[in-house]
Amino acid sequence: MRVLVVAATLVALLVAAPAGAAPDPKAPVQKHTKADMKLAGSVALSRSDLAAGWTKVPPQKPPPPCSIEPDESKLVETGTADPTFLWSDNFTQIGSQVDIFRTAAQARRDWKLTTLALLRGCLLENARHAFGKKVTVRLHSARMLKAPGLGERSLHVRLELDLIQKSGAKPHTVRLVSELVGIGVGRISVVLHAITTKAPLPAAAVSSLTKALATRLTAKTSQPGGI
Repeated sequence: MRVLVVAATLVALLVAAPAGAAPDPKAPVQKHTKADMKLAGSVALSRSDLAAGWTKVPPQKPPPPCSIEPDESKLVETGTADPTFLWSDNFTQIGSQVDIFRTAAQARRDWKLTTLALLRGCLLENARHAFGKKVTVRLHSARMLKAPGLGERSLHVRLELDLIQKSGAKPHTVRLVSELVGIGVGRISVVLHAITTKAPLPAAAVSSLTKALATRLTAKTSQPGGI
């Protein structure tokens, strides 16, 4: 699922994408197949899952590799999809990342490597890189919430950052709220990701979208010859 990449990308989407980020030597080897790319796209969030007012964000350049990320270069990724949508306020974003690995064991290995400390560290590092010296980035909170209990494995993480910028004599603070809800079955891991300001998205909306993703994931993996 590479949740740490999702968390970093959420911040990168808010500012100009880094120019020509170098390949990540610790990332899983990408050997995408036509079948698994199609499968990833069929599970991912779609515009029809959302209410009016959301528009799809064009594909973005990947963020720079996080210095503390684990080495996953022995894993093989065979499919991926990461559609992201922007709310009419031109700030709030929501999306889903689907990662498919060659084997279920590799998907579980990727999942176990993602810890709260790793997420926290990589999100802070990427935010500081993205916003530069003009903005002071501080971690307000990072916590594991109650997992949705869907699929074979699940998690729910909320990270809050304070962006502090001096404006005259008085600093101006904006709080970013990053929310990640992950579900995994077999070779497939799915992460619902969102970023907002001041407060998280309504819990009912997050729950509804998570269940929609879980339903599609379960349907795809329970088919004859499923994952």
